[in-house]
Amino acid sequence: MIESSKDLLFIVLAFCAIWLTVFLCWLLYYAMALMRDVEVIMRNVRDAVEKVDKLAHLLHDKVEKSAVSLGFVLQAARELIMWALQQRREKSEAAAKSSAKSKKKLAKEDEELA
Repeated sequence: MIESSKDLLFIVLAFCAIWLTVFLCWLLYYAMALMRDVEVIMRNVRDAVEKVDKLAHLLHDKVEKSAVSLGFVLQAARELIMWALQQRREKSEAAAKSSAKSKKKLAKEDEELA
């Protein structure tokens, strides 16, 4: 079987080649598993970033629409307050005129009695 040291060297080299092949297959398997896990993590991160982006766009749209609506509401409230103040002024002026007329009337009655 083994006739010379050269045959022993070839057997040892063959055995080392087998072990090197097994080691490289094992290393390749774990490298592929690692890449698969990295791909899954990247997919999850991408999904999370897309959800955050959608949420940011949704909030932006809501705030923008609310700002526009708020502007209309504030304008309407301002006009309502101005109208209410005008009505109050008109009532105050009418009451002042009414009290002035009442005072004049009382003054005339007092003069007639005197």
